[in-house]
Amino acid sequence: MNKEEARKLAEQGLAELHQALQNGHSETLTRYFNMMSRFHRYSFNNILLIAFQRPDATHVAGFHTWRKLGRCVRKGEQGIGIFAPIAYRRKEDAERSTDEPEDSVALAGFRVVHVFDVSQTDGDDLPELATVQGNPGDQLPRLEQAIRESGIEIEYGNPGYGAHGVSAGGKIIVEPDLPPAQTFAILVHEFSHELLHQQSDRRKELSRAARETEAEAVAHVVCRACGLDPNTSSADYIHLSRGDVRTLSQSLDVIQKTATSIISLINESHNDGTAATLAA
Repeated sequence: MNKEEARKLAEQGLAELHQALQNGHSETLTRYFNMMSRFHRYSFNNILLIAFQRPDATHVAGFHTWRKLGRCVRKGEQGIGIFAPIAYRRKEDAERSTDEPEDSVALAGFRVVHVFDVSQTDGDDLPELATVQGNPGDQLPRLEQAIRESGIEIEYGNPGYGAHGVSAGGKIIVEPDLPPAQTFAILVHEFSHELLHQQSDRRKELSRAARETEAEAVAHVVCRACGLDPNTSSADYIHLSRGDVRTLSQSLDVIQKTATSIISLINESHNDGTAATLAA
C-alpha cells in the first residue's frame, strides 16, 4: 500500500466517522447513559469505604436499584457499608418571605446503609459500550514496532484511573490480556496522543475534548483501514469525551495526516525511525 492509497483510506474512514457523529448517540450509548444515571455519585469518603471493603468493585448500587436494573443480589452476599445522610423537613422562622417554600430540608446526621457490587448480583446483562471487532493479525506487532522505533516505550500493565490505556509522554501503558483488536485500537489511540499532544505544544492549546477526539478519530481510521470493525465504539467514545462533529471538523487535516502516516508504517516491514516526526 502506497501513501496515496493510505490517504484515500483515511478519507473514507473520516467520512464514516463524521456521519456517525452527525447521527447522534447510538442505541448502545443511549442504553449505557440510561444505566449510568441510576448509579449514585458517591462522596470521596464513601468511595474510600467502598475501595477498602471491596477493592475490585466496579458498579455499586443498592438492593432496590439492582432490582430496577433487572438484577438481584445473591443470597448470602455481604453488603458494602457506606454513610447516607438523614434529612428531615422543618418549618422556617417567621421572617421567611411569603413567596418561599414553607418547608426546607435539614441534615440530622448520617446512618450506615449497604450497597452491592455488580459481581454480587445475577440477572440481565448490563449495557456495555461497543468495542472494536476483528483480528489485526501481524499488523499488531508491526504497530508495536512502529511505536518503539519512534522512541516510545510500550508497557503492558495497569494504566490506572480505570483506563485501558494511557499516554505518559514517551511511554504507553496498556492493560494486558485484552482482545487483540482492542489492544490494537488502544495502541493507535495512545500513539496518536504521543505524536499529536505529548511531543508538541498542541496539548496546551487544545481542550481535553479536542485531544480525545483527535486521538480516537485516528484510531477509528487506522482500525478501519486495517480491516477491523470499529462499529460505534469511536463515535461513542468521542461523545463520552464531549466531542462532536464540530470538534472533529476543526482537526480534520491533522487527523488525516497522522492516520495516513500510521497506516503507511503498519504496512511497512521496517522503517527508519522517522515515526516521531510523522505528524509534524
